[in-house]
Amino acid sequence: MGFISFISDISFAHTLSIIMQWGFLMAFLYSLVSSINSRFKALVVLSLIMAVSYFPGMFFNFQTVTYFDIALLDAITLVVLVLVQNLYIKEKTTAYNYLIFGLSINMCLALGMYLDRHILHNYTHWWFYDFYVTVVLVLDLTMILVLFINKDFLKIIYLKNLIYSFFAKKPQ
Repeated sequence: MGFISFISDISFAHTLSIIMQWGFLMAFLYSLVSSINSRFKALVVLSLIMAVSYFPGMFFNFQTVTYFDIALLDAITLVVLVLVQNLYIKEKTTAYNYLIFGLSINMCLALGMYLDRHILHNYTHWWFYDFYVTVVLVLDLTMILVLFINKDFLKIIYLKNLIYSFFAKKPQ
């Protein structure tokens, strides 16, 4: 039994869900304690949103939940993050950009899995399943880490700015 099939196991998926929830909860508590004497509360709010959005995952029945349900939860979390960011927080943080990036990729992959499993009825194991499990796990851990450090450690924002500057209209 390979590593990917081990982490795709239903009981292990439930355990991973609990570990991710614990990670987001710890990020919330860390940011709450770190910001007691600070006016900067963006990480507290962002980590609270993530902890609340991952909370239902602890109670999922992984035999009946669909990938569409997971994608929908990610989409709702994205909408809440954007609304809270624009209405309450105002200043963009590195963590916000990483959360938007991670949740968007997770949502697209979950929709791909839903299309493959529930629309096309493909139950034969192929590389996309391993890719999905690996990428979602890495992105979830990355989102937890960025809520602790709030640094562009993967240079995602740097690359985004580089791409934007490349396609920006040059003055003539």
